[in-house]
Amino acid sequence: MSTGTETQTDPPAGQGADGNVVIRTVRFFRENRAMTAIALATTISMMGQGVVAPVLPEYARDFDVGTTSIGFVVAAFGFSRLFLNIPSGVLGAKYGRTVLMSAGLSITAVGNIGSGFAPEIIQLIAWRVLAGAGSAMFMTGAMAYVADISTPQNRGQLMSIQQGSLLLGVDLGPPMGGFVADTWGLAWPFFLAGGLAAAAAVWTAFRLPNRPPGWTREGAQAVSVTASEVRSQPGERSPVRTMLGSPTFIVVGLFTMVVFLTRTGSRQTLVPIIAVDEIEMSLTLLGVMLFVMTTINFFIVFPAGWLADRFGRKPVMIPGILLAGAGLLLFTLASDVPMMFLAAIVMGIGTGVAGPAPAAYIADLAPPGQTSLAMGLYRTFGDLGFIIGPIALGFIAETSGMAAALNINVVLLVGIGILLALVARETAGRVGSAKEPEPRKTPPENE
Repeated sequence: MSTGTETQTDPPAGQGADGNVVIRTVRFFRENRAMTAIALATTISMMGQGVVAPVLPEYARDFDVGTTSIGFVVAAFGFSRLFLNIPSGVLGAKYGRTVLMSAGLSITAVGNIGSGFAPEIIQLIAWRVLAGAGSAMFMTGAMAYVADISTPQNRGQLMSIQQGSLLLGVDLGPPMGGFVADTWGLAWPFFLAGGLAAAAAVWTAFRLPNRPPGWTREGAQAVSVTASEVRSQPGERSPVRTMLGSPTFIVVGLFTMVVFLTRTGSRQTLVPIIAVDEIEMSLTLLGVMLFVMTTINFFIVFPAGWLADRFGRKPVMIPGILLAGAGLLLFTLASDVPMMFLAAIVMGIGTGVAGPAPAAYIADLAPPGQTSLAMGLYRTFGDLGFIIGPIALGFIAETSGMAAALNINVVLLVGIGILLALVARETAGRVGSAKEPEPRKTPPENE
């Protein structure tokens, strides 16, 4: 595996620095086949979510429901993830990450296709819950796998690749979804999303070895027995209590919750409604706007991961969350299409800067052998925001107006940035020595 420490050589005659970067990038992905396989699976599966993003509020509104009910439809995807993230982490440790990821993608495919056939709002919510269950399994397994093959020195970089793959898929999806919906109807993006998830399931099963470093079936079984014995000893803290007892872990988890709340509550629920109802944008143009936002995310997330490794997690996360708040504030002031695109650009920069650092932060704080469980907890914080955001902001928008809901979201973004600055301790970069001490008596997970 490449560690990023290869000897630097001058490029051959006629080959500039850009050519050398391309060669090094190709070499990196060739030497890191597992990371490449995960990245491609993530891109394909996230294209499905991107395809659905611009049409889901309009599709739900076809059932003659209000903004709060639309929020429930968006939140349904995260509801099952909330309860399955931690069990998924345990299953990934026992059976291997690839099995977990492939099974999850298959379940997501069924949930998406079922959503396209839903005759009533209740059935639509149920199918979205099923699709979310599969997403919990896939994303927890993928992030744990990335944590397996990374080190504290390159974790931000590899997490940025994973985040960038997610963003690339979400980036490519909205224009496709908007065009398909405008051309063939609102149900067809869900069918397309199901096909993409199924393709990603096949790719993962055949291309990604089910053997993270040190994983064996016998070892996993032995660890399960050992873990039970250790947890039964008086006075021994469980890994979950160890992590939740860390103020830094809690604050980073809350940061993640607010980011997901913003993503689903404002960006995926309220902004599309504003764009269609108040700005009179077509679904295709709405998809293009979301494409612009996530394209900016994609190009920023990789240098953001490097910056998080080089200078620390907080110096990247705090400016990013404040910029995201500024972009969201611009959406409340937008009165035409150019202003909407400007808001999307600013918000895209902010969310791209803050993107990869939280996952790397959580992996830094995980006790030895518990990265899979830590990723499950991380996803749980995110999915709390996933559920709360569209329901709460949808209710506020329905009762007090869209601007009030977006302004409350802005206050939450600024507030969590201030809390992170005041409470969290750094774990990487120039001040890595200030890492918050954690108990290290939990048993290994054979990762």
